[in-house]
Parts: sequence; structure tokens; C-alpha cells
Amino acid sequence: MPPRRSARRPTGGRKDEAGTSEPAGGRGLAPVCYTSPEFYALEVERIFRPEWLCLGRADEVAAPGDYLTLDLLGEPLIMVRDPTGVVRVLSAVCRHRGMPVASGAGHARTFVCPYHSWTYALDGRLLGAPEMSQTPRFDAAGCRLPTVRSEVWEGFVFVNLDSAARPLGPALAPLAALVRNYDLAAMQTARSVPFEMACDWNWKLMCENFMEPYHHLGTHRKSLEPLMPARLSATLELDGPFSVVHMRYRARDEAADPEGWGVPSLPLLQGLAPEEQRRVTLLHVYPIGLITLLPDHVEFYRVFPEGPARIRLEKLICVPPETSTRATFDGEVRPLIEGFLTIRDEDVAICRAVQRGLASRFAERGQLSHLEKAIGQFARYLEARMGTEKATR
Repeated sequence: MPPRRSARRPTGGRKDEAGTSEPAGGRGLAPVCYTSPEFYALEVERIFRPEWLCLGRADEVAAPGDYLTLDLLGEPLIMVRDPTGVVRVLSAVCRHRGMPVASGAGHARTFVCPYHSWTYALDGRLLGAPEMSQTPRFDAAGCRLPTVRSEVWEGFVFVNLDSAARPLGPALAPLAALVRNYDLAAMQTARSVPFEMACDWNWKLMCENFMEPYHHLGTHRKSLEPLMPARLSATLELDGPFSVVHMRYRARDEAADPEGWGVPSLPLLQGLAPEEQRRVTLLHVYPIGLITLLPDHVEFYRVFPEGPARIRLEKLICVPPETSTRATFDGEVRPLIEGFLTIRDEDVAICRAVQRGLASRFAERGQLSHLEKAIGQFARYLEARMGTEKATR
């Protein structure tokens, strides 16, 4: 059997295997970073627990009492809009015996634990605990569902499991300026497309595949490449915990298949600049926020890691309120979803195959193309937070 590779050797990142110098981010991460349970455990400790994680959209809980339950890193959570209109994220775990007090999504006035009927307000306060008045020293006033720190940025709900973390908004100020014309906060989630198949690949591989148009040349040769050629893409150099890639449409006078994902089928967004109408923009808000800005709508991947080689995925499609109420909306959104499903299936097959390849004893840190600059940016972010001594070449 091939020797087991340790997750404790240094990444290097400044020299290649022959010892020669190379630019920072000139190569991808070491294969072990995608396959090692030990490395994933370190990611949970050093990235997922202290960083801001994108949970979903605030409009998913549009009215007071609306709630959505989510499982993030083994933490059962409730995203809820309280009676004052504030979006909160609470632990779903009853303070009595650990039973989740809610499941799925819906509308509620209170959360009632199905185990022993302990009842909580939408802000987490304990309202009732049957028969506990006879329990000495039980402090009902001090018992509540823990609140998870959260921020709403441009309509996206982010959470942080570290109560001492720095605010998110200032770090994303350059990104907020870049997306201003899209009016993201006013968007409504019109459709959800779940991934019903097993997503058995590493979360970083998902993010990298999302952000680099280089693979249009192979994976999407007949679907995306004719519409958005890889050579026309550009990665921005911005200061913040994010990457931005512009994918430009092929010029109108060039032959291209007019069907498929990316071709506007809905009314164009109002207020976009001419250059924004001629491109698709990919946003990666580190570590797991994947957002696509299109001329007629916005898409968001809900990405929840579940181990070194498994994630849960869901695609949300967001549009302005006036678009979703059009009588023709169902017919207009159908080709958009059908085009996405084609792209999805192509990416699923590739990501599964790459995950298998990364487990090979012959896999190595690959040299990145200039069209994969966003992968290098992401690698530098990861190395800074993981510590170079915790990965391998």
C-alpha cells in the first residue's frame, strides 16, 4: 500500500519540490489538504469556527415568525425572524435534554420541544417548562436557547460561532461597492434547486471549481465555453476575504449557442452598467460563500462541509420582487434551471473524479494557469489561517 501522507509537513508555498522559488499562490494546495481527516479537523478549528459563514438569505424568513432550520458543522440552528422584524440565528437544541425544538421550515409563534414540551420565544427566551417549578434552584429566567452571532450583509445571513470575532461588514466594504448596482438586499429567493445526489468531494474543491473558468475548456466545452470563453475571464485584485472573477460573454458577432445557463431569460436587472450587462461575476466570500451575479438574476450556493470528502449543496435563485410576480415567470425561469442542471451534472462528474485523483500517491500540487488566479488567492487565505506547518507539499 502507498505510504500514508502526514498532514503535519509544511506547505512550502514559496519553493517547489525541487527547491526553486515560485510566486506565492503559483501552485494549488497539497493533495492531502483535500483528503486528510486530520487536516479537516484543523479546518473546523481554525477556519469554520472562527470565521463568518454564509448561512442563507434573509428573505427565506420574510415575515415575523418565519423560520428555517439548518445543520452547520453538526450544530442544529434556527434562522428566524422575531416579532420585531430582526433576523436571528439560535441554537435549536433544547436546554433540557438536547432535543432539537424545530425542524424543517415554517411559521411559528413559539418553539415547543417535542420531547417534554419546553417552550421558547422566537428570541430564545424560555416561556414554559412543565413541572420544573418543583425543581430546586431551577432558573427559568436564565435559561434560553443560545444566540449565534449573525450579520446580514446585502441580504445574505452570515453566522460566526466565535462571539469575539471581528464584525463582517467592514471587511466586505470593497465588495459592497462592487455589487452596488445589483441591489442584492432587495432580491427575493424565488427557487431552490437541491443536489439530490451524493456530493462526495472536498469543500475546497467545490469553491475552486466554482471560481475558475479555465475548466470551461474541458468540462463545459459544449455548454459554457461557447457562451463565455475561458480566455475572456478576469480575476480582480482586491483587498479582503474574498475573490472576484468576471466572465465575459462572447462578442455578439461571434457564433455561439444561444441556449443554456447564463443566457438571460428574465428581464435584465435595472441599474446595471453596460459592462455588467455583458458579463457574469463570480464572488467567493471566504470560506464558503459562493455567489453568482448575472444580468437578470443572482444565484447562491448553500455549501455545508460534512467531512474531508463530503458536502451538502443547494442552489438558490434570487430575483427582484417585480420579476417573481410576473405572470410569465414560471416559463422564463424554466430554461434557466434546465441550463443549470446541465452544468451541475458536468461539474458533479468532474469533482468526484478529481477527489479520487487527489487520493493518489502520484497527486501533487499543480501549477496554476493565469485563469486560475482565484485559486491562488484562496490558497493564500487558507495558508494564513491554517499555518504553513499544518499542511504538506
